[in-house]
Amino acid sequence: MNKIRVMFAMGGSMKRAGAETMIMQYLRQLVKDDRFEFSILVHGYDKGDYDDEIATFGVPIYHVPVRGKHPLTYTHEVKKVLKTHPADIIHCNMDSACGDFLTIAKECGIEIRIAHSHLTHFQASTPIKILVAKKSKERIHEVATIRLACSEKAGKWLYEEDAFSVINNAIDLEEYTPDSGKREEMRSEFGLSQEETAIVNIGRFHYQKNHKKLLDIFASYRQQYNKGVLFLVGTGELIDQIKEYARQLNIEKNVVFLGLRKDIPNLLQAMDVFVMPSLFEGLPVSGIEAQAAGLPCFFADTITPEICMTNYAKRLPLDDIGEWVNALNQIPHKKNPTEAQEALRKYGYDIKVEADQLAEFYVDAYFNRK
Repeated sequence: MNKIRVMFAMGGSMKRAGAETMIMQYLRQLVKDDRFEFSILVHGYDKGDYDDEIATFGVPIYHVPVRGKHPLTYTHEVKKVLKTHPADIIHCNMDSACGDFLTIAKECGIEIRIAHSHLTHFQASTPIKILVAKKSKERIHEVATIRLACSEKAGKWLYEEDAFSVINNAIDLEEYTPDSGKREEMRSEFGLSQEETAIVNIGRFHYQKNHKKLLDIFASYRQQYNKGVLFLVGTGELIDQIKEYARQLNIEKNVVFLGLRKDIPNLLQAMDVFVMPSLFEGLPVSGIEAQAAGLPCFFADTITPEICMTNYAKRLPLDDIGEWVNALNQIPHKKNPTEAQEALRKYGYDIKVEADQLAEFYVDAYFNRK
């Protein structure tokens, strides 16, 4: 049997962000399956954080221009890649932009066209960009042969009345198994005493992640209890603004900007609680990772209830800082990480199981194509 050629289409480079990290979790497992031949199409020409690892798999990365920067040549460049490197399945992870991209894929004769929703809200920041995104979103109904989503909320937002399947943002749970020795090592690296409360947020510095609200919560917590260190993992266009806001709140000595990290499982060992007051999310991978590490997790009520899978995960009202402060002051000291990971397995977040299911999904789609 000829190998089934699957191409992942991404909205940017393979950076350490939600959709890209999710695809990497699956790709690490799927490349072991000799029924498939994988490739990745990315927008833009920047090197991605995962590119070196992808190269070790022998998976090629093809670059096309960002449509907004090169509107006149975009379609031609995408068609050139799709015709030069044909795929049996295109798995598009571009949210509302899936409509425009899969239209081109259809014109290139790709029969199996998968749209995958990772968000619950338009990311566009101007009226014109939002209009373009809405038009593309409407096209998904006509050009996607399969519709996937990371959560029910993300699927209903992108596809509205159309049917879709949920593919979980699964992870390798074994990497997050708590280790007391590693916790001591990491806390020592960060200069944390065993009594200090380490609070962590993982996410790029973008308005969606609502870092200003997070700093407001932390400043209020510090003001009331005079304890705690906040660790912020990620990079992004708003990082300088957030650093300045921390100075304005007089908490800059208690906020640590860690940048991008490759050691998230180890880093989480050092932490005591995970917080995410995002304005919107699909189903955040970092929230799954934190629960797998056995951490208490506090999420904004703007995030889908599906995110709470362990007894230590809770959604809080985004506009009530007092509730967040009270929750941070009452985090449980005794955790049951084994119970937490069993809960994640039960809900379908063990990548070893979920990758096998996605592989069979591709095979079924390939052999049942019309």
